[in-house]
Amino acid sequence: MTQEGAAVLAISIDTPEQAARLVKDLALPFAILSDPRMEVIRPYGMKGDGMDMGDMGYVVIDRQGRIRTRRIDRRFGENVRAIARAVREAETPP
Repeated sequence: MTQEGAAVLAISIDTPEQAARLVKDLALPFAILSDPRMEVIRPYGMKGDGMDMGDMGYVVIDRQGRIRTRRIDRRFGENVRAIARAVREAETPP
């Protein structure tokens, strides 16, 4: 996503050690931040329905800090084009 002018960060309920191991094991080109108490996951609406844990998906935040897109999407890896489009749309004023 850097070609789109965006930074990619993942947030997980894993411990910092587990998150670091996952980044290494999967050779991910982005960081996974640890949020075991869901202090970020909850306010951003990324908690799964009926689950006391974060769900997979993405949030696009514009340069002014406004949430432009929020999606629970367990297949987000297959939807990279939609995510890139959401990032491009975040560049235009609401």
